[in-house]
Amino acid sequence: MRYICLSNIILVFTGLLCGALVSPSHAQLVTIQTEPVSVEYYRLPDEPLDPSFTTYSAGLDIQFRDLSKTGLTQSGLIDEYIRLEGYKKVASKGDVQLEAAIGEFMIWGEFRKNTRSKSKDKDGNERTITKHYIEVKYSLPVAIQVKDKNGRRLIDKYIFTNSDTRTWISHSFNDLSDLDSYWRSEKQSRLNTLHKERLQEGLKAVYDLVNSKYGFRLIRDNIRFEMIGKKKHPEYNAFKKNLEIIKAGFKLMTAEGSLDPIRIRVKPALEFYTAKALKYSSSQADEERLKHICLYNLALANLWLEKFDEAEAYANSLLEMNERDRDVRRILQEVESVRNSLSWNNRVTRHGL
Repeated sequence: MRYICLSNIILVFTGLLCGALVSPSHAQLVTIQTEPVSVEYYRLPDEPLDPSFTTYSAGLDIQFRDLSKTGLTQSGLIDEYIRLEGYKKVASKGDVQLEAAIGEFMIWGEFRKNTRSKSKDKDGNERTITKHYIEVKYSLPVAIQVKDKNGRRLIDKYIFTNSDTRTWISHSFNDLSDLDSYWRSEKQSRLNTLHKERLQEGLKAVYDLVNSKYGFRLIRDNIRFEMIGKKKHPEYNAFKKNLEIIKAGFKLMTAEGSLDPIRIRVKPALEFYTAKALKYSSSQADEERLKHICLYNLALANLWLEKFDEAEAYANSLLEMNERDRDVRRILQEVESVRNSLSWNNRVTRHGL
């Protein structure tokens, strides 16, 4: 009789212990993965112009004989690179006037060079292998001037000067005569390609400079929300359902549109994460990971819904769990950056401009 009672005690204790260790939220180890969600917005200028300015005009000073070698056209380059995003283009005398200038494509050196290396043949005999190649040094000056309609000079600088040389190296040949034959047939085509690529590179730098300072660039990007990594986890379906709500809501985001419809659409998911975050403890590893998913998604969503106080609060809660969390610190840096940008531009949103 005493044996039976002892066995029952052991069985009951074992059952209680197993029940404590395998609760529903701990049935599977929690791993975290991320899933992309699209966003769209206007990048606001670093140095906003007079808000009364609405137009721009653009010009490109380049010799036709030089341009013709690249296969590009002046009008095509202006349309692609000499632009001020967020402003209407006019033929002349815009509120903002952009003028790019391209200098002469210079070849500073054309050298035949070689490399030597030693190797052994199958019989162990050492031999020297010589490889021959062409090295070309070149440059292309590119400058940009930006003025406003009042004659104030906003930018006047060289993007590239003649001293900003580039070096191109051909592939190697075993025989010098093969290299010479190659270069006779390919030289002009290769130089034209180098000219074209350097021109496009310089004008891309012009575009980036002008629009970082003064433009309203439309940006399409992906951000990454957190999700339970293992499908067998008992909470997986609930978390997946609410992440899909976030994705569907953020698909509505356009730079031109209001964020209000998106805030309404994703509200159930944010309420889900809020309730779950309160449920989980930070003292157990698995529950801490679930809590991290909830708080991180709340911080990230509120950042992009431009609810900055909420984003900051959720991010700071995460830092209390792990003060070295780099992803969370990036959210806080982004909150500060966007707030400052809106303040400089005297705007309340990066959408619906």
